[in-house]
Amino acid sequence: MTARLPEPAPPHLRPSRFSHLVFQTARFREMVDFYRTWLSAEPMLDNGVVCFLTYDDEHHRMMIGHNPNLKPRDPQAAGLVHFAYAVETLEDLVNYYLRLKEKGILPHHCMNHGFTTSIYYHDPDGNEVEIQVDNFESREAMNEWFATGAFDRNFAGFLFDPERMVELFRQGIPDEQILQKELYQ
Repeated sequence: MTARLPEPAPPHLRPSRFSHLVFQTARFREMVDFYRTWLSAEPMLDNGVVCFLTYDDEHHRMMIGHNPNLKPRDPQAAGLVHFAYAVETLEDLVNYYLRLKEKGILPHHCMNHGFTTSIYYHDPDGNEVEIQVDNFESREAMNEWFATGAFDRNFAGFLFDPERMVELFRQGIPDEQILQKELYQ
């Protein structure tokens, strides 16, 4: 079966939006500081026991709770691998990367998955969080790419150097060319 984007579920059969994530951590202040920076978020409430963060019109997009008795998560345990946020344009992705780099937050790897270009980070507890941009401007264009079988042959994608992405962007190379594998090699 060749990958393709299915049609969205009808509005009355799906949630209207994603609301929030909740973390518990023994590294409370580090986690709060990381996500305040990573998300450009502000606290709705931060009392040292819980912090409710938001970056938009939702009352909270993340809650971080302090539990000093927690043990580090076993990396061999089943569970969530990562969660992802999206930006609208390659320029947004470049600026996101540069803003976090300026704050000393560096990615642990960067992947062009063919249909998205993604930068992955680890938070202070080792949770993986992704920032991505779609490589195509429409569902139709993305499905045309899926129909080539490229995703079926390599669903992981390929690593890229974010500094090269920035360099190409600053040179004025068109976004659709930057998002192609050949320019990263």
